[in-house]
Amino acid sequence: MPVIVEYKLDPQDKPRSFHPKTIPLFITDGGYWPLQDGSEKMIGVGSEGDVPDTMVTYTLEELQERQLAIHAEHPMKQNPPFDVDEDGELAPRVLSVDEVKATVKAWWDARS
Repeated sequence: MPVIVEYKLDPQDKPRSFHPKTIPLFITDGGYWPLQDGSEKMIGVGSEGDVPDTMVTYTLEELQERQLAIHAEHPMKQNPPFDVDEDGELAPRVLSVDEVKATVKAWWDARS
């Protein structure tokens, strides 16, 4: 059974040289919806039994609430189709609350 979890990349223990952070071993599908607060937290999928008890996990409703809170500060946009802005330029359209919820639900359903 998949578990939706908020996680951060694991830092490497080699200072003063380039060593990229790595995905935790319990994440099977990750890198979704990173927070914009500098914490580097993002959403991923792990397998039940592999995810540590200390990790924040989400139900569908909790994940939708998380995304709506992020959407309030950093609006999710639809790419494409584009809208035309007041200058006649193509611009992505900001999603409505219902569209954000539907986007999260579709993502959730594809992984359940």
